[in-house]
Amino acid sequence: MAAMVKLPFLACLFSITSTVVAAGDGLEIMGQAETVYDWQAERCARWDIPDTPARAWRDDMGMVHLLAGSEETRISSGPSLSRLTRSCEVAHRGGNFDDPGAYDDRVWIASTYREAGRLIALAHVEFHGHRRRDLCPAGDYMACWWNAIVELVSEDGGRSFQNPAGASELVASLPYRPGFDTGQREGYFSPSNILRRGDHLYALIFAEAYEAQKRGACLIRRPVGGGPDDWRAWDGTGFSARFVDPFREAPPEPAVHVCAPVPGIVSTLSSVVRHRGSGTYVAVTPATLRDGDGPRVSGIWWTRSTDLLVWEKPELLLEVPLLWRRDCAAPAAHAYPSLLDESSHSDNFEDIGDDFWLYLVRMPLGEDCSVGPERDLIRFPVSLRLSGAAR
Repeated sequence: MAAMVKLPFLACLFSITSTVVAAGDGLEIMGQAETVYDWQAERCARWDIPDTPARAWRDDMGMVHLLAGSEETRISSGPSLSRLTRSCEVAHRGGNFDDPGAYDDRVWIASTYREAGRLIALAHVEFHGHRRRDLCPAGDYMACWWNAIVELVSEDGGRSFQNPAGASELVASLPYRPGFDTGQREGYFSPSNILRRGDHLYALIFAEAYEAQKRGACLIRRPVGGGPDDWRAWDGTGFSARFVDPFREAPPEPAVHVCAPVPGIVSTLSSVVRHRGSGTYVAVTPATLRDGDGPRVSGIWWTRSTDLLVWEKPELLLEVPLLWRRDCAAPAAHAYPSLLDESSHSDNFEDIGDDFWLYLVRMPLGEDCSVGPERDLIRFPVSLRLSGAAR
């Protein structure tokens, strides 16, 4: 099934011009959306869906591989981001273990990175306690949801991912065992892409408030060449917060094993890239925020930083209904934005030039405002102009 990019797109669903917003003098949508993955035409199974932000890497032969995975991760590959073919081979699926301490119930590969001849991945792992009423008698999806982040590795170029040999795969877990009585989900969620800065790899994860853990986006890092146990989180003054496994360790001071969210960011930073001209980091987030002095607006917002820790106030890029704040009168909801540049200088697509792509997942809404398996991966051309950028 060839996944050639198709255009034009969405004209019959909503007006592109009515949702396009130029963000100050910086990032701007430059045209209509194109389809990257068409669920109706290309799916390998009913739930073969894009359910995470799009991530990509190049192999030693220059071939490009892209995933925007579901619980059954499949890869699209080809000579460029615009010429991809879908593989129906499942690269990874969760084990559906009933033990939350196994960190292997339902698993989404959320980001990848080629490192030292192998491919590593950060995965978002959900334990669904509502399916195990002996552990969570309430049987409520949100109240029984406990989340963690693990690191997986592929030794065959992404055809399969496993736990690292001889090591725990756990990257981030709350230092408390799941309470299942708070009425909300608990844990760490939705890793951004991985990017290198100096001798370390960095990513952002989202934390829900629980006990000593505050809500927000947390920056984590580990040394290049390290492993899952080497990730450390920003604690407000340095990268000294070590995550612990509460099923194997009972820390006397749990509060020192949580992360300090970066200030000013209240939603998931799902994609972070470095602008080649200026060295500035640019990130996108799906959120409902106040646009200046105006009303709150749902859509894709962008922000920038020089150090990954201090971020500017987000600016609106694209006004669209979101999965988590649905407009039931709209034809579709949207989620999982990411930024990718066809001509990236990085094999892990860590950098961007002035012109690149905003990838997004679009989900038609049913008559009851529900979302089903029909989901398409689309992309918009975007242009970035930063004053004072070095050329």
